[in-house]
Amino acid sequence: MNKIYSALTKLPAYIRNFGVYHGIRLAYRIENISNTAAKSDKISKYYLPNYRKYIYLRDSVADHATFWQCLVKNQYDFKQFPQSNQLNSEYNRLVNSGQTPLIIDCGGNIGLASFWYAHCFPNAKIVVIEPDQANLEVLRQNLSCFGDRIVILKGGIWNEKGFLKISNPNSGSAAFRLELIDGKSDNSIRCYTIREVCDVANNDKPFIVKIDIEGSQKYLFKDNTEWVNNTNLITLELDDWLLPWQGTSRNFFSCLSQYPFDYILNGESIFCFRDFSNS
Repeated sequence: MNKIYSALTKLPAYIRNFGVYHGIRLAYRIENISNTAAKSDKISKYYLPNYRKYIYLRDSVADHATFWQCLVKNQYDFKQFPQSNQLNSEYNRLVNSGQTPLIIDCGGNIGLASFWYAHCFPNAKIVVIEPDQANLEVLRQNLSCFGDRIVILKGGIWNEKGFLKISNPNSGSAAFRLELIDGKSDNSIRCYTIREVCDVANNDKPFIVKIDIEGSQKYLFKDNTEWVNNTNLITLELDDWLLPWQGTSRNFFSCLSQYPFDYILNGESIFCFRDFSNS
């Protein structure tokens, strides 16, 4: 009964985003409890009228929850914050001057955050990094409609080059954690630094860096953080609640405190707006 009540409380958000007909239809299909498993390889296709595109979800709790967060709750939307005016002005300046804004999606999962960014910033190039092969297969389906605007890298984001492994392979598909290993192995995953990702995109000044890496920000912000000073918006999902007393956010706050950022908490994420007028 509680699950049914939860599904009904989500219905207004679906209608607000997708209209009455499509909203009810999507809510019924995606929030239908009987059709959702803890894990599933079955993929279903959904049409989103406001995007005029299809997205693909496995019939799993994790994928449906990711859809709710990214495309119904719109957790990465920042237009309600006053700092968005400066960010949008910078985006328009870059585009009007013939430059291509770079968005880096660290921890791409099934690609729905990148899907949202690609829609909202149609002139941006997006590099998305995801370590899990099964997630990548769905991610590629979701982002194929954007063509070569999207660059997909299999790997993890880190503060140094090297190799990683998934330390909790039996977790849900949205909760994989990575750890550094000595040397390459059959199952190892490539480390990418932000600097390397910028080189892939041929752009040394990221416009937005979105980070959802299940605690690995502890290492990402340890050193080699010169990119932080050049980034307009950093969005991070904090993980201290999940990993108590492991200090996963300490290096992040220590690093960003060196520069003039405004910080806004919204849902599970913290939005960090760089004030370039105060450089």
